[in-house]
Amino acid sequence: MLESNATTRLTSALAAVVVLAMALAAAASAAPGATCGICGKNLIKNPGAEAGAGVTAVGAFGVVPGWTSVAGQFGAAAYTFGNGWFGMSSKGSPTRRKNYFFGGTTTEAVSAKATIGTQTIKLPAAAAGRKVVLGGWIGNYGSGPSGNMTQVRADFADASGTVLARLRIGNDTTIAGSDMAFRSRKGKVPAGAAQVTIVVTFAGGNNYKLAGADDLSLIVA
Repeated sequence: MLESNATTRLTSALAAVVVLAMALAAAASAAPGATCGICGKNLIKNPGAEAGAGVTAVGAFGVVPGWTSVAGQFGAAAYTFGNGWFGMSSKGSPTRRKNYFFGGTTTEAVSAKATIGTQTIKLPAAAAGRKVVLGGWIGNYGSGPSGNMTQVRADFADASGTVLARLRIGNDTTIAGSDMAFRSRKGKVPAGAAQVTIVVTFAGGNNYKLAGADDLSLIVA
C-alpha cells in the first residue's frame, strides 16, 4: 500500500510538472502578441494627409487633421494642385490617394526657415526593446543650396519628453525631379520610451516650400 501511494504521488507530481511546463511554454509563445497590441500596425494617424482638404491654389492653407503645425503652416496639397511639384503622373507611393504633405506657398511658409509638422504617439511599456521601422515616400524640389529638402524623423522620448533615440529618413540629395522615392530606417524602441513624435520638416528654397511627403509609417514588430 505504501509503495502504491508513493507511486501515485510521484506520478501526480510528474504530471503537474508537465502541465506547468506546457502552460509556461504557451504563455511565452503568446506573450509578444498578447502584450504588444500596437505591433504590426502603422502607428501614424492620417499618414497620407488624406483627412482634410489638400490645397489647390497658391496662398491657400489646409489644416492636416491629426497633425500639429509648429512652423511655416504645415499642410497638405492635392496631387491636382497645378503649382505643386508632385502630380498623379509623378513617381511615388503606389497606394497614394488625393493628397500629400506639403511645405506650402503661404506667406508664413515662404518667410519661415522651415515648415514643420508633428504628431505625438503614446507607447506602451511592452514596446521597449522591440524592432521598429520608420518609412515613407519623400520628395524634394530641386537640389543644392537653393533646393527644398524633406526630412521625416521619429523622436522616442520618456514621459518627461526627454528624447532617448531618433530614427530619420532624409535629407536625401539623391531624390530630385518631380518624383518621390521610398526611404526607410530600422531601429529599436529604447528602454523607457513612453512616446514617439513624428517630425516632418520641409526646408530650404528661396521662395515656396514645394517639397512633399506621402504614406508615412512607423511600425513596431
